Amino acid sequence: MGTVHIPGDGLVALAAALRLARVGHDVTVVTSSPRWRADAERPLAPEIGATLELPSAWRDLFAKSGRAMEAELAGIDIDLVEEPDRHVLAGDETVTMPTERGAQIHTVRDRYGECTANKWREVLDHADDVWQARRRNGVEDAVTSRPTPLPEPIHVDLCSPLAELSADETQLAVMRVFGCWNLVGPQGPTDLQPLLDLLDQRLIRRGVKIDPAPTPTPDAIIDTIPPPPRRSWWRRAPRPWSSPTVTVTTNDEQPAHDNMDHRMEWRPEGLVETWTWWDGTQTHRIRHDHTHPVADPGMGTVWSAWRDRPPMAWSLHGSVPTLPASAASHGGPEPWAQLLTGALAAYLTHERLTGEDIRPTNKAIGAAGRPRRGHGSTNGASARKLAR
Repeated sequence: MGTVHIPGDGLVALAAALRLARVGHDVTVVTSSPRWRADAERPLAPEIGATLELPSAWRDLFAKSGRAMEAELAGIDIDLVEEPDRHVLAGDETVTMPTERGAQIHTVRDRYGECTANKWREVLDHADDVWQARRRNGVEDAVTSRPTPLPEPIHVDLCSPLAELSADETQLAVMRVFGCWNLVGPQGPTDLQPLLDLLDQRLIRRGVKIDPAPTPTPDAIIDTIPPPPRRSWWRRAPRPWSSPTVTVTTNDEQPAHDNMDHRMEWRPEGLVETWTWWDGTQTHRIRHDHTHPVADPGMGTVWSAWRDRPPMAWSLHGSVPTLPASAASHGGPEPWAQLLTGALAAYLTHERLTGEDIRPTNKAIGAAGRPRRGHGSTNGASARKLAR
């Protein structure tokens, strides 16, 4: 095996480090303060909200680095439960939107009529096309050169708040196909910090080092620090991703609800998304305010410039092979997307150092990177599918 350095402090670094350590590599995450820890200077949990989307990405990381996610959560008395329906607000209109396709269409039909329900069905179908394109380009397979464009946005005349809800087509598809989930303990719901804590503890058990200035020259580097936007003399750099202003508050006033309250309120200036829950002693609220966006090049470009995101292609940094893999990659900036980008980086790095293919498509290789029993070779393959 080899020595791998991973500069960065986010989910891509965490996912790649865990997977490579599991298959025997000597891994160092090059940072002084990993953001997945609650005591970090700028902790990650508030920025990723309190909804677990695409849980299979998290389950796969747990499975490929140790015990299953549900077993680990059970060990700290936390359950993964489906999130109550979201409250979608825009002006005087409020819609309580379920996640399942048929239930969504039924809700829209009851509220707005058959014509709008048919338009919403078109939106859902197009959102599925966008999701499938992203799966092929950056989520399940690394993009190593300039890819073909994503499907063009669909233009359907919808009333508010359905028009706003359809703006992020990937999120619409992921929420509908995989659902939305919350962590719930004995005292009630919580944010995703317990999940990050479990992964951090596993990182320590796997012997991954956290060091801002490691001295030995590694065999490979996975650079999870996003590069600056590419510029050229004939056009401006692509517009960077816009992240919301995040605020976290607590108070002693118990809310009327016991479950996680997830609200998406569209204002003329943009979306305000809030999660509110009671932990038995205090009310917690995370607020993502898109009406005061912050340019965030670390998350890459806006979706309209998706093709300009940096490919995951090896280059030499001095004499060390270096692979760029970050929230700015084609996989995308969502938490689940960053975990899957980390997985792709781990597969490419292990293959570079050992010549072995540990992708899930190679059914002859187990999670620990060793041949499964009954397989005489490592050439078996089948299509990988994301499942709940």
